[in-house]
Amino acid sequence: MYDEGAGKLKAELMAKYEEISGEDFFKGNELKTRYGPCYNIKSHKKLKLNQINRNKAKKEILSDLKLISGVGETREKNLQEEGYQTIQDLTEHPRFCDEASKLLKILDSPDCSGISDWISRWYPKSHPLMLCSSGFRNIENFLFMDIETLGLKEVPLILIGVGELGDGDLEVNQYLLRNLHEENAALEAFLAHLNDESVYVTFNGQTFDVPYIKDRMIYYGIKKNIRKPHLDLMHFSRRAWGDRLPNCRLQTLETRLFGMERESDVPSSQVPDFYKTYMKTGNIGPLIPIVEHNREDVVTLARLLSKLQEVFGFD
Repeated sequence: MYDEGAGKLKAELMAKYEEISGEDFFKGNELKTRYGPCYNIKSHKKLKLNQINRNKAKKEILSDLKLISGVGETREKNLQEEGYQTIQDLTEHPRFCDEASKLLKILDSPDCSGISDWISRWYPKSHPLMLCSSGFRNIENFLFMDIETLGLKEVPLILIGVGELGDGDLEVNQYLLRNLHEENAALEAFLAHLNDESVYVTFNGQTFDVPYIKDRMIYYGIKKNIRKPHLDLMHFSRRAWGDRLPNCRLQTLETRLFGMERESDVPSSQVPDFYKTYMKTGNIGPLIPIVEHNREDVVTLARLLSKLQEVFGFD
């Protein structure tokens, strides 16, 4: 569908950047992968994430007796009246002691995945305790990620953005396809960010971004397990602000929560058209707002995670 405003923006960008090359504007680096070259654009943003304190996270989890099988709201209230205030207390209960001890063992183990898996047995993915479980992980292992594609399915990725925190700084690496032949190389570059402790932080990434990447890996025969713990901030945002905002789109949250207004932003629906224009003409103008849009989405994810921790009382 033609968007008159987007069409005007595209024409203005093409006129402005007609004589400028991608290398001169983006100042990225060409990476070598086993699948060929990949174009990397690196940027930094001063940003400090207020991470959940591990001890506070543990206290929050242990205070919810409903995490034990057979305990609902009524039984929880009865148990509290009997003096069982925490799951730690339930280790002395004749019926619930075994399961309570098992959860305590998981909370004290280095395997953080078991904690979120346990919570997900009883609560939906938007529940605050799912966010709370991130307090057991090192902040350096959070991968704030967002992708841009040529469509909704079975078409190439055109850009992968990955943000990683360290020392009050968010480093964003973007892997941009200068042509569609670089897609498998961009996938390989993204995979290099994954390790055994990685945690995805996305906005609707459980439904879209991660499955999309997996499908493109299958297309190229790239075999690697990319299943990781996942904080999908869309679900938490809907729980936190769904009844107070007109919608919970990422840019609406960005505007209402952080007072940010993007200039010359390309609508997500117009990204394929802008990229196809770049491929057809070689003019980098239409590429620029795609890269900036993706980078800002990644930065907003980090800000949003910190804000959600504050709203749910975990900061």
